[in-house]
Amino acid sequence: MLGLTFRLALTNLRKNRRLYYPYILMTMVSTTIAYIFASLAFHPNLGEVWGANQVTHVLGLGMIVVMITVTSMIFYANSFIMKQRSKEFGVYSILGLEKKHLFLMTCFEHLVFSIGTVGSGLILGIVLDRFFYALLLKVMQMKVVLASTFQMKNVILVATYLLAVFLLVSIFNISKLGLTDSLKLVQGKKIGDKKAVFLPLQTLTSLILLAIAYTIAQSGGNPSLALPSFFGATLLVILATYLLFQAGVITFLNWLKNRQSYYYKPANFISISNLIFRMRKNAMGLATITILSAMFLVTMIGGLNIYIGGKDHITNQNPNDFSIDIGLRLNTSREQVQKWVDDILKKAQIPVKSQVTYDYQRFYFANATTQRINFLSDEEYSNRKFSKPVGIGYIIDQNTYQKMTGQTLDLSANQLAIYGDYQKGQEVEIGSKRLQVAQVLHKNITLGHLPKHAISLTLGQHLVLVVNNLDMFTERVDARYYLGYESSLPEEEQVKAREHFLTRNFESELWDRSLLPNGLSVISLGYRAYAMRSFFSLAGSLFFIGLLLSLIFLMAVVLVIYFKQISEGFEDRSRFVIMTKVGLDEQQTRQSIRKQLLTVFFLPVLLAFVHLGFAYKMLSSILFSIGVVNTELIFKVAVGLCSGYFLLYSLVYMITTRSYKRIIS
Repeated sequence: MLGLTFRLALTNLRKNRRLYYPYILMTMVSTTIAYIFASLAFHPNLGEVWGANQVTHVLGLGMIVVMITVTSMIFYANSFIMKQRSKEFGVYSILGLEKKHLFLMTCFEHLVFSIGTVGSGLILGIVLDRFFYALLLKVMQMKVVLASTFQMKNVILVATYLLAVFLLVSIFNISKLGLTDSLKLVQGKKIGDKKAVFLPLQTLTSLILLAIAYTIAQSGGNPSLALPSFFGATLLVILATYLLFQAGVITFLNWLKNRQSYYYKPANFISISNLIFRMRKNAMGLATITILSAMFLVTMIGGLNIYIGGKDHITNQNPNDFSIDIGLRLNTSREQVQKWVDDILKKAQIPVKSQVTYDYQRFYFANATTQRINFLSDEEYSNRKFSKPVGIGYIIDQNTYQKMTGQTLDLSANQLAIYGDYQKGQEVEIGSKRLQVAQVLHKNITLGHLPKHAISLTLGQHLVLVVNNLDMFTERVDARYYLGYESSLPEEEQVKAREHFLTRNFESELWDRSLLPNGLSVISLGYRAYAMRSFFSLAGSLFFIGLLLSLIFLMAVVLVIYFKQISEGFEDRSRFVIMTKVGLDEQQTRQSIRKQLLTVFFLPVLLAFVHLGFAYKMLSSILFSIGVVNTELIFKVAVGLCSGYFLLYSLVYMITTRSYKRIIS
């Protein structure tokens, strides 16, 4: 009997291969990705690359996310397949197969399936291990090395986890079969879902939750608060989406049903009746597609922008190869500082190709209006005893403006040029001065010239003031002197040269020479090559993980879509046979199929685009806080990804629709 049961299990897998194809592909690819994460996280050569600790930590977190996602997908796919095969199990039971034999048969099926798919996925992962290690180094902008170190512990780790998941799935299936009698198993697919209650209330709740979430997303102006607000809005959107599909769509369909001129047409009658009959199951699938689509788009938009736009962020923070930004006394001799810095560069043996120096002032402000800008003292800024929004500003004189832009300004003592939301000719009270706006600057001219301090990314507003003379402001401003150097050293040598700077206590030396205000940490050193290396070691690994996670999300979307189409095809086949017998011709059948699929299929992706549209402002704010300040890049990446995803989604639609039509015909 044991051999017969095993052969029966193999026959079942072969007979139901159409159901298992996407399940097999999903499990194999997921196993491969899980193995790649494990292999890279514990790769012995990875400890030698730049930023190894943070890279392995990020890879470890990514592996956990992959495992959780794969587990949920396996349970979803198994649940679908078990429901589709419930009649088959019922027939076996009626024909005399005992429950213990059914249990044994399903266990054999899962044993063969899990060993085959997990084993194939592991083999594929081992083969691709070297490629993905090289890809990781490439996106981290490291020297690509085709190194592969096979470790059995990674195979054991991934195989043990996934086989444990399949063991839980088998236990779940056995429990379900044991608690269900033969008659219910035979009728399993024909049992409709219970009619939902309180549909108007659920619809109203979903719309209210969506309105709250969208309002939160649109009000996220402060980058420092954007991330926690984004997570809160995301949870509301997920809940609202499920309610909207479960109740809102049914409410809408009932409204269409009550429109007799629309409903009592053969194609509309069939489509709407079918959707209403099984909408609860469809609603969960449609909502899942919407959420997964939105997750894919957000992950890819964020990852691509961080990776591509990160270079601008580093350049803004480090305008030159080497730089020293010093807060000075008003009577400090720039010549003394210059001589001191030149001496350091000489000792470090750093050849200088070119040099720039800028005098400027930095200030913080709160509640800026078009009439007044209030400078904050250090104590006020530290204690945050003011209402938001808070901003950072830079003051330069017209000579520095000319050095930065190559253009001249002719400002009088009571005039200024300003970057901000101001109008030419208006008067603005700044500190204790009242100045007239002679020119409005259309871009932040300090970018690429002065270091953009990290704190500025968390502040909501930015101002640039160009005045006749910096002596105009002496209170509540931080007078600074910037020295930037371009070097002929190769990038690797520039990274090593940083060590020389770290071995010197610059601030103590400057205090001893009376060049700095005692007791204040006012010196900032910049090393562009080192910053680039540090950034891409983290951003590259995040981008790499984002690509693999996006592949998982995309695969989950395709899996849900395929199963949805297959289940609808099997359920509609018998209904269309009946409708054909009562006089519905083939053309009407095709029109009904097309209208139903178009209505249902593209609703999730369109709603995902709506979610993304409302989240765009907050997503941009989060990216800005990370350092991606190129708004044009963010927009282009978002539009490009949405267009590509829609084309891919349409391709999946065409492929799965053919399967649907084959089933019902």
